Amino acid sequence: MKEAIQRGAEFYLQRKLFEEGGKHPSWFRLHYPTHYFYDILVGLDMLTQLGYSGDRRLKPALELLNEKRRQDGTWVLESVHPDTIKGSEYATEKGLLPLVIEPRGRPSKWITLTALRVLKRVEDSEPGA
Repeated sequence: MKEAIQRGAEFYLQRKLFEEGGKHPSWFRLHYPTHYFYDILVGLDMLTQLGYSGDRRLKPALELLNEKRRQDGTWVLESVHPDTIKGSEYATEKGLLPLVIEPRGRPSKWITLTALRVLKRVEDSEPGA
């Protein structure tokens, strides 16, 4: 099990969490709840929980996460599931209702909590922390 986890983590780290193929636009929109959709925060949360907080290959994804942080220290819910933003590969089908827990386009308590946990794990992994 440990070896499978290490191989999976390495797969994501080699791609810096998002540098693969067509770079799906939905990877760069922060979602909640995460369900089975991937975005950079899902990847960062997973890898930092597994102990890879100090890996330098997280830097591009961490930079993107920090760019999304608002001046008040929060992050916005950018999309809901299914990802219904026009042109998305997960566009809503007729009759399917999106799962909305918080309003899209507004600061999200859940995304902010997850992002702050990720940043804390990264900070704690730095030498001298």
